Amino acid sequence: MGSVAQKRRKENSCFDHRKRMLLEGYLFGKTGFPKITCRTRLAAIFKCDRKTVYNEIRRGTVEHTRSDLSTVPEYNAEYAQNVADGRNANRGSVPRIMLDTALARELRRYIAEENYSPYAAVAELDAKGWPGGTRVSEKTVYNWVNGGLIYGVSRTDLPNKGVKHREEGSKRRYSRAKCAEHSIENRPKEADDRNNFGHWELDTVKGGKDTPAECLLTMTERRSRNEIARKMPDAKGRSTVEVLDGIERQIGSEAFRRIFVTMTCDGGSEFMDIEGIERSCIDGKKRTQLFFAHPYTACERGTNENHNRILRRFFPKGCDFSKVTDEEVARAERWMNSYPRRIHGGKTPAMIYRNCCAL
Repeated sequence: MGSVAQKRRKENSCFDHRKRMLLEGYLFGKTGFPKITCRTRLAAIFKCDRKTVYNEIRRGTVEHTRSDLSTVPEYNAEYAQNVADGRNANRGSVPRIMLDTALARELRRYIAEENYSPYAAVAELDAKGWPGGTRVSEKTVYNWVNGGLIYGVSRTDLPNKGVKHREEGSKRRYSRAKCAEHSIENRPKEADDRNNFGHWELDTVKGGKDTPAECLLTMTERRSRNEIARKMPDAKGRSTVEVLDGIERQIGSEAFRRIFVTMTCDGGSEFMDIEGIERSCIDGKKRTQLFFAHPYTACERGTNENHNRILRRFFPKGCDFSKVTDEEVARAERWMNSYPRRIHGGKTPAMIYRNCCAL
């Protein structure tokens, strides 16, 4: 049970009517009671936190009228009990998740074990069926997670917590691109429209400083959000070309040109073999167009950057990619492409990608 719910129950259960009467006796030194007003000593007597005592006295304090008609704030056990009864009555019923173990188990599996967001978990349960047949909203699941009401699930299990995104179309001053003729400013306008298929964002995901040079080449299709991830022996231009050549040999040059219309990357050395990237390894003709984003402007490859953060859940920073197998990379790729996306109305990138390739 999460800390918020535990703390709330602790505060509620520490004082009942009998203890409130005892507290009043200590505060005023009534017959048989030593007068104790120190919150720390009272907390020790009632075996609870000092702040709990402070809150109890604050809530149970009422204006008492003296014989001279002046008023003074005093703690009153009966008044405090009435306040507590009112708060308990307004608290409402126990959240469903605390009673529905089957639903809690399913949400824990999706969020904590399979790294799904609440939206994706709800989308999967919509598709496969809800335990008990009663649906809850994405917002309700978020509230349960934030309140610590799902055992084994915390806010740290949520992907991209607190990540802010730059508004599309916002203006910045940029430095000169390394290769002006391949600047993103010269990229076809249709690549800016995510309704058009075949425009990719590229990057590399590297290991730690003291690990071998092996890394991942990551490629994200802008419309479908489909991901391709491949291991490379190093972050050099020839390695990037070899990966792309392998894909072209697998699907053929005609399909490659139709699927990989443009590629947008940063100015890293692994993308500096422009001719090798753009030239077909089968017929020697141009197979794609390469463009460079402006320096220090990851938002121009925002989808790919976001996907790289997701990949880091599988391969944390400092990961030694020489110890990562191709099957492990493929497993992470499959997970990303079968993950329900809000932007696709709960459909997966793989579904959208297959439909686009079939057109």
